[in-house]
Amino acid sequence: MPDKSLDQQRLKWRDRLSVKQARIAVAITLLIGLLFSAIQIAWDLREEQTQIDRTVKQVLATLRESATQAAYGLDETLAARVISGLFEYEPVYEAVLRDNFNNILARTSQQPSSSNRTFLTKIMFGENQEYEVPLQTGSSNDLVGHLSVKIDTDLIAVGFLNRATRILTSGILRNLLLGFVLVAFFYTTLTKPLLRVSALLRKVDPQNPDPKAIDIPDDHARDELGMILHTTRGLIDRISTTLVKLRSTEQQVRDRESQLNAIVQNVADGILTITPTGRVIEYNAASKQLLGLMRDETPQGRTLHEFIMPRAIPLFEHSLEELFAHASQNDVVEKRITLPLVRADQTEIDVSIALRVIPDAATPLMTAVLNDITVQKRYEEQLVYMANHDALTNLPNRSMLELSLSKALQSHQDNATKRSGATAVLFIDLDRFKVINDSLGHDVGDLLLKAVGGRLQKVIGRQEVVGRLGGDEFLIIIPDLKETQDAAILSQAVLDALAPAFDIKGRVLFVTPSIGIALYPSDGKDFPALMRNADTAMYSAKSSGGGTYHYFTKTMNESAMARLVIENDLREALTHNQFELHYQPKVDLRTNRICGLEALIRWNQPGRGYISPMQFIPVAEETGLIGKIGEWVIMEVCRQIAQWDKQSIPPLPIAINLSPRQLIEGRITETISRILSDTGTPAARIVLEITETVMMQDIKKSAAILDELRHLGLQIAVDDFGTGYSSLAYLKRLPINSIKIDRSFVRDVTIDSDDAAITRTIIAMGHNLGLRVVAEGVETTEQMDFLRESDCDEAQGFLIATPLPPAEIVHHILRLSATTDTRL
Repeated sequence: MPDKSLDQQRLKWRDRLSVKQARIAVAITLLIGLLFSAIQIAWDLREEQTQIDRTVKQVLATLRESATQAAYGLDETLAARVISGLFEYEPVYEAVLRDNFNNILARTSQQPSSSNRTFLTKIMFGENQEYEVPLQTGSSNDLVGHLSVKIDTDLIAVGFLNRATRILTSGILRNLLLGFVLVAFFYTTLTKPLLRVSALLRKVDPQNPDPKAIDIPDDHARDELGMILHTTRGLIDRISTTLVKLRSTEQQVRDRESQLNAIVQNVADGILTITPTGRVIEYNAASKQLLGLMRDETPQGRTLHEFIMPRAIPLFEHSLEELFAHASQNDVVEKRITLPLVRADQTEIDVSIALRVIPDAATPLMTAVLNDITVQKRYEEQLVYMANHDALTNLPNRSMLELSLSKALQSHQDNATKRSGATAVLFIDLDRFKVINDSLGHDVGDLLLKAVGGRLQKVIGRQEVVGRLGGDEFLIIIPDLKETQDAAILSQAVLDALAPAFDIKGRVLFVTPSIGIALYPSDGKDFPALMRNADTAMYSAKSSGGGTYHYFTKTMNESAMARLVIENDLREALTHNQFELHYQPKVDLRTNRICGLEALIRWNQPGRGYISPMQFIPVAEETGLIGKIGEWVIMEVCRQIAQWDKQSIPPLPIAINLSPRQLIEGRITETISRILSDTGTPAARIVLEITETVMMQDIKKSAAILDELRHLGLQIAVDDFGTGYSSLAYLKRLPINSIKIDRSFVRDVTIDSDDAAITRTIIAMGHNLGLRVVAEGVETTEQMDFLRESDCDEAQGFLIATPLPPAEIVHHILRLSATTDTRL
């Protein structure tokens, strides 16, 4: 009975579909017919408008000659005939012929036809049209009159509309008939056969489809309907085969499901099936062990919230909501999160949970795979800590400092309207740390760095960050600087913290920091810029003697760029041999004879001329180029000595200034020994001048190196004596031959009693220690007389001679050597 009612309902749908199809076919046919009729009418309208203009112009052209004669001869009779001829054309309702003086020779008019279609006439043809023809005669086309004609467009429109109505009516009837014919044709040839196919398909059993149920009539064996039935029979045959395979597959799936269930129960990871609220529906054995449940306990019916640490519950709930929201959009999404769990025995573990919504479930469910990552997470945390902290001092390393500074800068940018402070960067470099590291060993240096890091940690507050960049460089970040002066206060605190001595393996060590300060945003808006400018400020502090702090200024940057240019030019100067040596003589104050020379380097750069040593020597010291330059000076002096010896110039010792880096950091003994051996220069002809300040920095190492140099046969002189605060005890331990009084004392010996007393004391002290005393910077005769009276041994200065090139100094040597009785 239900099958019969279903068939009746299908028959009703079929009838409705047939009627609907008929209506659609007729409507489409009518629309197509109307479209073509409208196109034909529009085309005819265009042709009609063109035909009006063409006809009127032909009529006027035919009568133009007669009208011209009438206007030329002022013949009213002829003009009346011309006008009468125009009315042969029916639409004309007014015609006027005028002479060239605008006098009317003939005029005829009649009432234009009135029609209730005037509105349509205006749309199609516009208002009544008027044509005017100028009448001309002779070869020069003289104007003799005008012929005017008015056309009644309503009369033309009436005829056109009648024709259009006939076209539309015939088109509608024709297309309506065509629509009914098409409906009947398609119903007979298409709809009825398809209904037969539908009836055959309804006989197929969905559970056991049999292709033989599809019977193909003989009259349709070779047409389109037969093709559809053949295709349908093949499709049902494949469906039947597929169903057999599907049932076999279902059995295999059930077997596989049993196997998977056994695997799930024995897998090491905890696997749970949970609801959107986190309630456990199913579980495996491993999940009980992971949650710390006893053998008789079960997680089924409980929620995971009971085992999750309270602080992590919002993350877990948000993940569940997010996953189920995606599931509603038919997206298969997996979400992995790490959560801290409290097991039933109250121990805490970290687990990685992989959450995935079960697709096509009758009720929303989700699988949760739990993996214990407690050991792995501790190891990862240790790796992260090691990657972001210095292994020696346990302070944040460069990458961590960059991250901290970037966060501070981003916070300023995000709250630019609310925050008015700044971020400060303190770049700290330890003065003379390399000397300690090289002389006492890296183990002592490492312990010193750890001790420095410990003191820096005690100086900073909770907001500041201190870290080690590498080597002896540290960095302090002040993320929220209220006042610029606060950076100076913290810098002074660092200086005070590092001022006390460090006890490293029983050694008492002192170290001072040079600190460069850069501020955001005035000195840079990112990590590289702030670091670069803080580093520049640090070098400024170091160049001023160290143990202080400097704020960055733009002039420092300019100085840094200038130093870089000089450094590049110095490298080019070494390659292209742009250096020269000038020599300044020293005289014996007792004999007035020249007793030695001092070699002074000069840089003659092409295009710029001579550059002062005060400009390039400090840069050479900083960059390490001073070693190569100093080696060149020693080699050049030895070469010059050999050349003068060949010229029989009186042999004189030549003094060479050693830089601090050459003495402390270089292999100066091996270098000089090699040069003396290669050039065959007597060691006694060389005097090495070392500043007092350099020797006092590391008296033990300096004494050892000077001993090696003395064993080579070289003479040693202490330059700038009186400025290094050396004691007599240290002075006695150094293997030196002479001391040079600094020019700052000699300059005012004749006008300043203190400088005079200091100078006499130095001379007396030097003589008591068996040393020769040399005064430099002598510029006046009064200074020279004072030094003679004070029993000084030698003098050097502009009064005697300025530094001169080798060719000129030779003449000076010969002159001073010859005038032994000349009093300077």
